[in-house]
Amino acid sequence: MLWRRLAAHYAARDPEKVFFEIMNEPAVSDPYRWAGIEARVVAAIREAAPRNTIIATGPNYSGIADLLTQHPLADGNVIYNFHFYDPIEFTHQGAGWGAAWWSYTHNIPYPADESSMAEALKEVPDAANRFALERYWLDHWDARRIRLTVDEAAAWAKSNDVPLICNEFGVYREHAEPQSRMNWIHDVRTAFEADGIGWTMWDYRGGFGVVWKEDGKPAKVDDKVVEALGLSK
Repeated sequence: MLWRRLAAHYAARDPEKVFFEIMNEPAVSDPYRWAGIEARVVAAIREAAPRNTIIATGPNYSGIADLLTQHPLADGNVIYNFHFYDPIEFTHQGAGWGAAWWSYTHNIPYPADESSMAEALKEVPDAANRFALERYWLDHWDARRIRLTVDEAAAWAKSNDVPLICNEFGVYREHAEPQSRMNWIHDVRTAFEADGIGWTMWDYRGGFGVVWKEDGKPAKVDDKVVEALGLSK
């Protein structure tokens, strides 16, 4: 009902400018259930809006692994989307949401080495959570690992002959070492571009931002982020 009404409301708008994203980071964990939900939503949208592009995604918060569980919808005007925050032990260090132990972690480097991780592991008091953080280093997350991971999404899109974007990626900046954050943003962005995947970084002014912004004051562009994104002011 929601999408029937939304699609009808916006159907007269320019379809080159108004796209319909079915859901941001769906919390549905069952890929078969989610596939059915998306198919029904697409059918509801098309009742009122036959021309607008639809953005679809995988279940379970839109990761690459979950995108790979999906088959293309029976609609030729769909762009497929995923979000990229791997490894989350690095990108969400210090975050006060998600796993409780993330809030203990600070200045985790990217890429990691054994000596730097030895210090970072001391920040996590519980053995099981320390192991979760240690796997970040043991799994050798670096530019090559990121490229190989993104390649899997690109291969899925190519085999299904569908367009693919990543409309969220980024690093929580409050507790991340700045150069490590720039290294990761650069490596992810270049992996997307090597595979012809369109991208949008999360976010503009918040905890993952491209700019520093205080209420009532002009935004200050983070030149290092702009450089890591391969852009210019």
